[in-house]
Amino acid sequence: MNASPHPNGHQWGTRPPQDGPPAPGPAGTPGPEGGSAAGPVPPAAGVVHPLASWWARAAARCIDAVVIALPALLISLVLALTWAGAQVVLGGSTQDLDHRFWFILWPVMFVLHTAYETYAVSRWQQTYGKRRMGLKVAPLAAQGGLGPIRLSAVTVRAALYGLPILLFFTRGLWFVFIAVMALLIGGMAAWDRPNRQGLHDRIAGTVVLDVGSR
Repeated sequence: MNASPHPNGHQWGTRPPQDGPPAPGPAGTPGPEGGSAAGPVPPAAGVVHPLASWWARAAARCIDAVVIALPALLISLVLALTWAGAQVVLGGSTQDLDHRFWFILWPVMFVLHTAYETYAVSRWQQTYGKRRMGLKVAPLAAQGGLGPIRLSAVTVRAALYGLPILLFFTRGLWFVFIAVMALLIGGMAAWDRPNRQGLHDRIAGTVVLDVGSR
């Protein structure tokens, strides 16, 4: 994969230019001034990863959608049947059971998505789908590195991405607003430059890196 442009002028996937004297060589070998080097540089030090492609991110999202949808469907079905049973006991009507199921499903999916992504990204910097695609979420300030991300930023990022799911059943002009928001969140990374950020990434200050292409 070609390295992506870096905001400071060099490229992600390559080391930025270094200021100051040249780094010492491996341990036991002469340094730039003829002296002995202090010791070896850790192999992972200074690793810079390229930005993930939109297609890889979309594939990861599809995998995660399946992971979330299966338990969400089961939970929503149980809740809908519980509601129907309560209606029968109380003498109410169950004619709108199918509508009630869909009304329950979207909030359940939103809660599961937000909890799942917040936990996975805060702990491993990747969800199951991203792990399968070799991607990780990282702070923009790390400039291609895998620095820590604040829990508040991870939570906001996950909730914002799931917001169109929560409001999917809305109608009228609200549906148009949600459709535009879904496009900005899910599709903005396809044309955003130089950092390929979706709206949720920009607000949280994150980027998605391809850690499997090195």
